[in-house]
Amino acid sequence: MEKRQPWLRIVAILFFCAAFVFTVFIDAPNEFMEKIRWLGSAICHQLPSHSFHLNDQQFPLCSRCTGTYLSALLGLVFFITRGRRTGIPKKAILILFLFFFLVWAIDGSNSFFYEVLQQQLLYKPSNTIRFLSGIGMGMVFSLIIMTIVNIVLWEKSESVALLKDWKEVGFLFLCESVLILFPYNKSAFLFNLAGIASVTTALVLIGLLYTILLVILTHQEGTFLTMRGALPVLCLGFGIALFQFSFMANLRMRTLFSIFPYMINK
Repeated sequence: MEKRQPWLRIVAILFFCAAFVFTVFIDAPNEFMEKIRWLGSAICHQLPSHSFHLNDQQFPLCSRCTGTYLSALLGLVFFITRGRRTGIPKKAILILFLFFFLVWAIDGSNSFFYEVLQQQLLYKPSNTIRFLSGIGMGMVFSLIIMTIVNIVLWEKSESVALLKDWKEVGFLFLCESVLILFPYNKSAFLFNLAGIASVTTALVLIGLLYTILLVILTHQEGTFLTMRGALPVLCLGFGIALFQFSFMANLRMRTLFSIFPYMINK
């Protein structure tokens, strides 16, 4: 059953457009890549020592977030092509993805001890290790979120896992393997393109989470047949995500300015 009021679709689209215009064109800096870095500041600490650089230009996200969101982007594309599957992967596959999460968590904890507490917990952190741990976590994020999206949104779905066997796991790994080349990239165009893609993916993931929450709060679970039918709730979810990014970026900028005024260029 997919009957939606036409006015609701219009209101939702207008809300998204207003959020997009305000966040990207009014609130954000004028220069395009500065907009991307500003949006990235809403979700990432952006420490220079933890980030990749090319030609004295810092990537919009730290190395761990870079791996996470570039990996999540490939994961989202891969899982969308699998169809509207809602099943839970096999136990062995779940254990593998739990391992990816643990690697990400342990590497983050190790980095915290080394950088903040000045103690070497396990090993000396590096941007390459951060990036690789992020790739694993990106696959975890995309698998979990796309499974929940399929469960919550669609009226008609398949009770098959998005990763139903090791063949599909291997295909996913093959798609993700191209990211290993990123730290060796020397192309400014690809560097900037990856920056845009990673920040946009973070926005997409948070927008999907808000969409899931809105569907649950309005008791519309499993009532959508098409993407067109789900458009209102998607627009509202992504609009809220845009406003959150704007709020968090401004909050961080004001906090940094109040604590370290000499670090902020007016």
